[in-house]
Amino acid sequence: MNHTNPCNNPRRPVRRKRSVIGATFVEVSLATVIIATAIVGAMSSVTETAKVFHYFSDGPHEALMLAQEIHEAALLLPFEEVAGQNDLFGANVSTVYDLDDRIYSPPRSAQYEAISSHQFWKQSVEVRHVELDDPSQEVEDPASFAGEMLTELKIVIHEGDLEKGSFTWWMTPPENEDD
Repeated sequence: MNHTNPCNNPRRPVRRKRSVIGATFVEVSLATVIIATAIVGAMSSVTETAKVFHYFSDGPHEALMLAQEIHEAALLLPFEEVAGQNDLFGANVSTVYDLDDRIYSPPRSAQYEAISSHQFWKQSVEVRHVELDDPSQEVEDPASFAGEMLTELKIVIHEGDLEKGSFTWWMTPPENEDD
């Protein structure tokens, strides 16, 4: 009996066992392209988000939002002193007119909570009475003025020493407070 080694058989093609260690060049290239595409997409998304966030957090939009907080607080305050009423928006502020010449730093929300994310910003408030017929004319003594008046609420927003915006609202006492 003739025993031959099958590996030495000339009629049989030689197959080599391929090692399972590692990856082919094509597989590595494809994985690199997929990962690079994901990273570029994520980075461009983060970049665009940072651009938009900067506009809303440091720009005129943010100044308007801080001014609106004071305006909302003013809408909640009465125009006339109410007997036995506590201060409604910080010390010695119980009416709209008490907001005059106030500076809030850090800025305050309409509920008088400090807005700690804007610690270097401030809200300056001015309240003045003007004639309804001619708003350029300030009323010096509202108690003795016989005509109709408007109340001008002006809020200036600063970040440090830089003015970020100035906003004005016209207000009138509600009908039921004049009775």
